Amino acid sequence: MTSTLALDVGATKIGWGFVSDEDPTQAVALGKIPTQPAGASPQEQIKKAVQLALEESGIAPARIGIGSPGVIQAPEGLVTYNGDTIKNWSGTNLREVAKEVVDLPCAVHNDVRVWAYGELMLGAAREFQSGRVLYLSLGTGVGGAVSDNGSLLSGPTGSAGEFSELLCADFRGFADRAENIMSGNSLAAYYEEFSTNPASERVQWKERAQLVLPLEKVVERMNQGDELASRIIRGNSYGLGRAVAGLVSALDLDAVVLGGGVCQIGAAVEEPFRQAIEDFALKPNRSVAIRVTESPATAPLVGAAAFARDNAF
Repeated sequence: MTSTLALDVGATKIGWGFVSDEDPTQAVALGKIPTQPAGASPQEQIKKAVQLALEESGIAPARIGIGSPGVIQAPEGLVTYNGDTIKNWSGTNLREVAKEVVDLPCAVHNDVRVWAYGELMLGAAREFQSGRVLYLSLGTGVGGAVSDNGSLLSGPTGSAGEFSELLCADFRGFADRAENIMSGNSLAAYYEEFSTNPASERVQWKERAQLVLPLEKVVERMNQGDELASRIIRGNSYGLGRAVAGLVSALDLDAVVLGGGVCQIGAAVEEPFRQAIEDFALKPNRSVAIRVTESPATAPLVGAAAFARDNAF
C-alpha cells in the first residue's frame, strides 16, 4: 500500500506514524522520541526519528509529511520564526533535514495548520469545505488556522491563524493573551498560583518541568470536587469563548473546531466555550457549529499525511 511517513514535531517529543492512502484517517506503526534530550539537537532528533520509523516499521513510504512549531514557509519547510520552546530552530529547513535520511518527496507546515488541514479534508470540518472555519488547538500553547472555501488561509509571512496573542479574560475577568490563559501549562500554572496565593494579580506561563502539578493532576482534582480547579478551567474557557465569539461574528464563520490536549478534558472546556459564544456572538451567528477533533492523539499525524499527499515534492 502507498503510504506517508508523518512526523509531529513538538517541543518535548517527536511522534511518528504511517498513514496509508487507502485508509487516510488511521495512523499505524506509531513511535516517539524526545525532541531536545541532553547532547542532541532537535534537527538531529528529527533525522533519528525518520531513521527509527523506517527501521522499526519495515514500511517503505512514498512521501514524508511534517508538522512543526513555528511560522513555517510551506510546503518548503523553512522555519522563519519560532518562540523559545525549541532552541536554535528558526532558519531550519525541515524538508532538507528529512531528506538527509531518505530522499523522498516531502511537505512541511506548522503543526496546527497540518492538523487543521486534516480536519478540513477528513475530520470534524469536512462538512464545511465550502464554508469558513476557525481551528483552535489548545495544547502546550494556543495555535490556530482558518480555512475558507476548502483552503487554508495563507499570507506573505505564513502566520495566518496565529491566535496566541488574542486577548481574552481569565476566570476573574482579567485580560491576558490566550496562550497565557488557556494552554495546558497555563491552566496548571493558574491552579498552582491561586491555590497558594488567592490574591495574586498575575500568573506567569511556565514550562511543564517547572510545574508542581501538571494539568493532568489539576483535572484529577477537579473531577474529585476541587472547586478552584473547576472555576479556573471553566472560567478561562469561557473567557476564550467570549473572545472567539467576536471572531465568529467578524468572520461570519460556519464552524469552530477545537483540538489539542486541553480539549480532552471534555465538558469542563467545551460547555463554557460554547456558552460564551451563545452569549456574546451577534444573534445571527450564535448557532455556529462547534466541533471537537475526533481523534486527538493521532489527528496531527493524519493531518501531516493529508498535507503531504497534496503538497509533497
